[in-house]
Amino acid sequence: MIRFDNVSVTYGDAGAPAISGVDLTVPEGELVLLVGPSGVGKSTLLGAVCGLVPHFTGGTLRGRVTVDGRDTRTHRPRELADLVGTVGQDPLAHFVTDTVEDELAYGMESLGLAPEVMRRRVEETLDLLGLAELRDRPIATLSGGQQQRVAIGSVLTPHPKVLVLDEPTSALDPAAAEEVLAVLQRLVHDLGTTVLMAEHRLERVVQYADQVILLPAPGTPPVVGAPAEIMAVSPVHPPVVALGRLAGWDPVALSVRDARRRAGALRERLAGRFPTPPVPVTRASP
Repeated sequence: MIRFDNVSVTYGDAGAPAISGVDLTVPEGELVLLVGPSGVGKSTLLGAVCGLVPHFTGGTLRGRVTVDGRDTRTHRPRELADLVGTVGQDPLAHFVTDTVEDELAYGMESLGLAPEVMRRRVEETLDLLGLAELRDRPIATLSGGQQQRVAIGSVLTPHPKVLVLDEPTSALDPAAAEEVLAVLQRLVHDLGTTVLMAEHRLERVVQYADQVILLPAPGTPPVVGAPAEIMAVSPVHPPVVALGRLAGWDPVALSVRDARRRAGALRERLAGRFPTPPVPVTRASP
């Protein structure tokens, strides 16, 4: 569905490319997680999928990025809007209308779809994302999780095949994040949507990923593989993975539930062992 052929992106007079040697494929109907330390080019890679790079950001893109056969160098973001939906971490920056229903319809109006098609798709999206009771609510009165669901819904109504998300849960509390992740799983499993997302809070999402793309350092080619395989070597990883590395688990656990299942042998190894208490510090009398 998404194909990078030896892609590099260099901005302005930068001495080195933001991303380089990107040669990978994101299959149709999978949730693929993009990870790496800050500043390695995750947003640049995502922007190259939806055409924001280089059409809006500037810079030089070498190589070729195609989405369902469309070359993003020759198709501007508007010409990819029916194919690629993009959602950032701040939904408020995404909205252009005041109410839920109007926001869901806006993207289709921009594409000039027929009113009866728009009405049907709005109703389908309201039901799919559990937003039917909120259709007339002002967006400003919604919770963070509800706003993020509306943001996702607004790019779903044109029926894109690909959804690109840049840290969609980083600003949400755990309950709201679970709402958003449940929606993404439904899109992948029920509709066959291809989801490519970058996320800082890996403990929330890594167990749901089909594949992980690791950008180890700026300008370094990505490493692609199964979640447990990549987490075993990734410089960024959730705490449960750090525990698995210390315990020598292979493959590492990706969730607390998996860790509990595999902790029996670890408990036996640690039985009767206690941490050495710290030596109390005695202050000299004045």
